[in-house]
Amino acid sequence: MTNFDFEALLGLQLKDDKVIELLELRDMQVVYDFDRTHENLEDVYWAAAPKSGFQFRFDQEQKLDVVFLYIAASEGFEPVARDEVAIPLFETFDEARQALTQAGISLKESPDEKWWIKGDFGANTRHYEFRKDTLFRVTLSSKAA
Repeated sequence: MTNFDFEALLGLQLKDDKVIELLELRDMQVVYDFDRTHENLEDVYWAAAPKSGFQFRFDQEQKLDVVFLYIAASEGFEPVARDEVAIPLFETFDEARQALTQAGISLKESPDEKWWIKGDFGANTRHYEFRKDTLFRVTLSSKAA
């Protein structure tokens, strides 16, 4: 799979054909995570592809609301294949800020250090996280709740 558009999956139902196809392709299991502590937390569903470097979170209505793309190996995940990611992957914080600013994308950034930058793309956001000024992880989130 090359140049995969993870953002296009945001907002799709867990049982949507496109989602199921990817779950099957990557042999991903869906885990139901319910509010065990009775703190009125929403139930969510997780599907992880550790060897492929990404993880999905589905909200209580089973809509895909977050995609984590692991750029560097972490938390048991291998790095995602960069040629599978359809969005720009900026190597440094400064490169991300410059590209988002030039594109006229509304953004927020970490206040003191060059740790993260988040671009607002209308229906979704892209959160770029850096460690030692190197891209570490990208989080794609749906704004529809």
